[in-house]
Amino acid sequence: MTTQALSLPQANLEMVLWQVDADSMSSSDLYVRLNDLGLPHEVTIRLHELATYTKKSGNKVLAVGKIILLKIMEFVKAHPNLATGIALGVAVGLLVRSVPVIGPVLAPLAAVLGITVGAIAGHRLDQGYRQVDGIVGVAQDIIELAKLFFQLLIDVFNAVFINVITA
Repeated sequence: MTTQALSLPQANLEMVLWQVDADSMSSSDLYVRLNDLGLPHEVTIRLHELATYTKKSGNKVLAVGKIILLKIMEFVKAHPNLATGIALGVAVGLLVRSVPVIGPVLAPLAAVLGITVGAIAGHRLDQGYRQVDGIVGVAQDIIELAKLFFQLLIDVFNAVFINVITA
């Protein structure tokens, strides 16, 4: 799978389409949607705060936080087993942390391994389980996930914000 860098007009078009999606969802609708996901109340509040982040580009104000949050929600909806695998990995890390004496020492390692294995297993389930052997298969899955989620977002933000000066 090869990806091309987006041109400035393509990136601007993508950003305009994303901004339209962000503008079509009110702040209260977004809060309700986050609440309906079953997230803890504190997480919902923090994510809702992220949605208020904006950035000025030229004569437009872009709802960058809301766009990122909507894209993350869209990604999780498209890859539900991946999200479940990551959540299970986090849970393993938290459970290991509760073990007396050695728990705090082993927790970071358990969390990293749990999240990694959970993410890969979830991704394979989302893909309909295909047999891949060895470390090469694991590396391919990790690379594929990173490309799917971040490449378009990176290209668009780089192209749109290339001339933005922050104060």
